[in-house]
Parts: sequence; structure tokens; C-alpha cells
Amino acid sequence: MSFNTENNHSGNLAGLSPAECLRLLVEQRQKWLLPTMVCGALALGYSLVMSRYWEATQGFVVRPEVSGSSTNEVGKFADLYQMRTFQETILELAKSPQVIAATLKAVEQAETGEPAEAPSATAIEKMRKRLSLLPPGGAEFGKTEVCYLQVKDTNRQRALKLVAEFGRQIDRRLHSLRTEKSRSLRNELQQQVALAEEALEAETARLAKFEAQVGADLGELRMLNASNSGQSDLRQQAIRLNDERRAAELATRESSQLLEVLQSARNEPEQLIAMPNSLLTSQPTLRRLKDGLVDAQLRVARLEGTRTVDHPQVKAANSAVEFVRQDLHRELAVAIRGIQVEIKIGNSRAAKLDQQYADVQQRLSRLAQLRAGYANHMSAVDNSRLVLDRAQKQLGQVSSQLAASSSSKLVTPIDQPETGPYRAGPGRSTIVLLGTFGGLVLGIGWVFLTVTPAAEREPELGVTPQTQPTTRTSGNEAAARPVVEIMPVPRHVPNLPPHIAAKIAEIVKARESVVSSDRCV
Repeated sequence: MSFNTENNHSGNLAGLSPAECLRLLVEQRQKWLLPTMVCGALALGYSLVMSRYWEATQGFVVRPEVSGSSTNEVGKFADLYQMRTFQETILELAKSPQVIAATLKAVEQAETGEPAEAPSATAIEKMRKRLSLLPPGGAEFGKTEVCYLQVKDTNRQRALKLVAEFGRQIDRRLHSLRTEKSRSLRNELQQQVALAEEALEAETARLAKFEAQVGADLGELRMLNASNSGQSDLRQQAIRLNDERRAAELATRESSQLLEVLQSARNEPEQLIAMPNSLLTSQPTLRRLKDGLVDAQLRVARLEGTRTVDHPQVKAANSAVEFVRQDLHRELAVAIRGIQVEIKIGNSRAAKLDQQYADVQQRLSRLAQLRAGYANHMSAVDNSRLVLDRAQKQLGQVSSQLAASSSSKLVTPIDQPETGPYRAGPGRSTIVLLGTFGGLVLGIGWVFLTVTPAAEREPELGVTPQTQPTTRTSGNEAAARPVVEIMPVPRHVPNLPPHIAAKIAEIVKARESVVSSDRCV
């Protein structure tokens, strides 16, 4: 029943006219005036005791370290992530207890002219909450090299001093942080360089010992290890010896064939005439005698064709042929002995070439076995040298960073710190007006939630008569009489005095009796 009562109440409130609302506000003015006055008084008290801050702003431009820059443009960040990381580092440095304590001590000493004591943890925490690092208006943090440091304080001049001192302390702390970082890196890199030098010396000693074992073929081994294409001198020497050995074998074979021909021609001289000149290339005397014998025989043939056998010229020509044959026979014996000696020398030279070729092949096989180990030693030395060079290069960069950490500035202030013409946040009058308006809204809401309109209170007084034409038939007569409709009255009305509750119970009981009598009729 209470749920239905609330629904009826809200429905009645929704149908209120502006005049009815105004009447309710006038009648129940004590219910909305009291919250309005209380909230207004609380807002006034808060506005009188609240702290209003001046907001001082100092702009900064950040840049990366030149020695650690990986871009072609000096003083430019490699990417936005690097710049954002650096700006976040600046913010963390600004909110560090050391920087805040040093800033507060420096400002207090400048104001009082006496050495200041270390601030408490509460003062440091309050200052940390009033400190912020923001990007320019409309930009995203880390997208631009410019950032603004903001500090709030109740005193305008103190706020300006605080933000200026914060800039100096941040720069000083950044210098010390860079110095500590560079020193730590330098010590680490110095140890790395020392280890790399020791490793290089050890690998160089192993390489020197291995090269001493190689001996005279070290140059060939280095050439084999260094050149990826082409042939070394030892390989070319092996090829040359092989060619000479083949040439010597060919010459010996030709001499053997010539020896066989000459030996057969010694018994049958006519075979010498039929011998080709290519076989007599190494025997120019025999070839000349052969040509002379042919010429003498041709001369005898011509003379015999025109003269008799007893003719002196014919006899002289035959004698010449016989002398040439005798000389040729003697020269054949000499040539045979010479060819035999030449064959012997050729065989000896071929054997010598075979021995040299075998020695070269043996050296090449030995170098092939040593090449893998030598390549490993050379690779170890090269790797140790690369590690040492890289460590030395990094050590040089860190040393330059350490030298520049005490003089260079990575955070440059833009102009002078400034504050706006007004304090930050809403003013006292604005707070009072907002508090008063809030109390008024609260009071009006309380009025409409708790007060029952007059249209809803009338059923509590009794019944509401309504006349309706009702036709009742008694026989053939029809008569119309008014019918009284009794409005429902809630049985349980909370928060009512006892006499009013008893009156309402009587009304309800009378209504039920009337309803029951009408039903009987």
C-alpha cells in the first residue's frame, strides 16, 4: 500500500501547475531557506579559510646528447619515444626528494638570508603535489621538444622563485646524474677494454706459435687463407712443374722414337732418306747430310742421263755420293750416341721434376691440413680486435660524455618564469555562489519530496460524493438516484497523532459498512 501511495504522490507532483509549485514554495519556505542559508554559510567559511595559489610557469627546451646521437642532425632526438623518455626523466628528477629539498632550502635562504634547515617530509610531499611538467597547449606529452614546469604557491613572488630555482636544481641534478652514469659506464668499459686486450694478446700469442710451426710456407698459408679466388704461388709452381714434366716426357718419347729410326737407318741408309724432317729437327747435321745426299744422287742421275758411266763427271758424282754416305754413316753413329745421352738426361730430368712435383704436392697437403687451424686462429684474433675496437670506441664516447656533463646543458629555459594575472582556481565569490545555489537546489528537492499537495490531502477528510445516473428496475418502474462513491483511505498512515489516526479508522469503518449495505441492496 505504501508503494501505491508513493506512485500516486509522484503522479500528483508531475501534474502540478507553476502556480501550485509557487504556492508550495511559499508555504514551505522554511524547508528550502534553511539548507540554502546553511550551505551558503559553509561555502563562505570555506572561501575565507581556503588557500589560493599562484601558478608560476617556466618553459624549457630539451635536446639529446651529441655524443650519443644516432641521427645525422646534431641535437635532434632519434625518435619521439626517446624524447618522451628524456622528458619523463626530467619530471622524475623534479619530483625527487633531493631536488625538492634543495629548492626549498635555496628559496628559504634567499628570502631570509640565513642558512635554512632541511624541509620536513610533509613539506616535500606538499610541494610534490603542487609541481607538474606539462606539454604546450594542444600538444601531447613527448611530441614536442618544449615542456613547461608549473609550481603553485600562495605567494606570487615565492612561486616565481620556486619555479626558477627548480629549473636550476633540475639542471644541476641532471648534470650530476649524467656524471655518475658516465663514470659508471667508463669504469665498466675500462674493464671491458682490459679484458679485450688480454684476450687479444692471448690469441696473438697462439697465432704466433702456430705460425712458427708452419715455417717457410707461412706466406703461402696466409695467401691461401686470405684469397677466396685465384691460385697461390705454390699452386702455380705445382702446375708449372707438372707442365715441364709432361714436356720432358714428350721430348724423351720423341728422342726414343728417333733413336729407333736412326738405329734402323744405320743398317739401311736408304731409310734415312725416307725419314721425315720433323724427326730430324733436333739433328740439324743429319738433316743437312740427308739433303746433300739427295742432291748428290740427283746430280748423278742427271749426269748418267746425258753421259756414259765411264765419263769423269759421272765418276766424280758417284764418288761424291759415296763420300756423303760415309759422312752420313759416321754422323749417324754420333747422332745415336747423342740421342742416347739426351734420352738419359731427359729421364733424369723427368725424375727430378717428379720429385719436385711430389714435394710441392706434399707441401700443399700439409698447408691444407694447417689451413683450418690457421683460419680459426686468425678469426679469433680478428674477433678479439673487433671487440677491443668497439669497446675503445664506446669508451671514447663515454669519456666525451663525461667531459661534457659538467659544461653542456640539455635543458635550456625559455625566457623568464611568469604567472598569470589571477590566482589559479575559482575565486571566493564563485565558491559562495556555488555553495548557496547547491543549498537552494537541495532545499527545493526536499520540499517536493516531503510535502503532499492539497489535492492529495482531501480524501483524508472522508468521502467524495459523486452523482451518477443509475437505473434500478423494481417491477416496471425505473428511478434514478445519486450513488455515493467513497474514495479509498489508506489504513496505515505513518507519523500521525493518535486522535487523527482514531478518526481515520472510524471513517474507514463507516465506509466499509456503507459499501456492504449497497452490495446487499
